[in-house]
Amino acid sequence: MICPYCKSDKISLNENGEYVCTECGTVLGFELMPPRIKFETPLRKESRLLTYLEKETKETVKKRYSELVRFYLAKVARELGRPELEQVAWSMFTTIDKRVYQGKNPRVIAAALVYLAAEKSGFHIYKQQIAVILNISKFTIRDTVTKLRRHV
Repeated sequence: MICPYCKSDKISLNENGEYVCTECGTVLGFELMPPRIKFETPLRKESRLLTYLEKETKETVKKRYSELVRFYLAKVARELGRPELEQVAWSMFTTIDKRVYQGKNPRVIAAALVYLAAEKSGFHIYKQQIAVILNISKFTIRDTVTKLRRHV
């Protein structure tokens, strides 16, 4: 056996029945178990995104960017109990040039659009509420709102 910390093979059994590494003194426990080795292939960025989307819901895989944004707009509006925000946010999204949001996560764009739609409609919603629903940072929403405000 090999110590997982110092990689030494000098492991002995002490008087308490515990296995101890004689080089570094690490107590390995009562039963000496070989370390589990996980063989995972590193996922490419696209694979990680698809894996995340599959966890979110099976329907979101292999959809266009605008469809993903619409899905997240509906999700946030439904969770906040304000279905009218979805329509206002979607109309904002259709007027924005593609180059403005290119490279941004659709969840972030949807969150920023819902926040802007709430401002426009006169509702007071905290960025943190939207961030919790979509599992993103409120600071990301703040930065994206600042960027989108110029183009809406």
